[in-house]
Amino acid sequence: MHSKIFQITRTRVSQDDYLNESTLAQGDNSFFDYCGEIDEAERKFHIDNLVNNMLPKGMFELISEDTIRYIGGAEKWQADFVAGMRSKAEAVTPDKVLEWIGPVYQLEKYLKNPLDTAYWFYMDEEGLQSHAEQSYEFMRQVCEFEPGTLLYIGGVIDYHF
Repeated sequence: MHSKIFQITRTRVSQDDYLNESTLAQGDNSFFDYCGEIDEAERKFHIDNLVNNMLPKGMFELISEDTIRYIGGAEKWQADFVAGMRSKAEAVTPDKVLEWIGPVYQLEKYLKNPLDTAYWFYMDEEGLQSHAEQSYEFMRQVCEFEPGTLLYIGGVIDYHF
């Protein structure tokens, strides 16, 4: 399967430091089989999809082709996240604890990726980090932002898993 990884930072990243197909660990012992560049039209499509469909409704707005504004809503997202976590935890019972893709797996998946998206996030502004994160780490950082914080989208790459 294919999806995208977004470099999203609080400072504008120069194009020399954009996430690219060589930035992340790939292949053996990595979640990503391989990464690849995408064209500008596909980049714009996925940025729009991220902001308007994948991120929590009303928390962000796209203000230019590579800039989004955090509007607010962290408290509601945190409350919804906790409610979702409790709901998933309640489904874990002694008779279901060993099920292959049962409630323990669903809880683990939710904790890593509460937005339930195949999009991943790369938040290193210097381009030194060799891994991307699922949506929990991105949202954890967002919850520390003040409303009005601008976020800049650098590289957007394709990945296969």
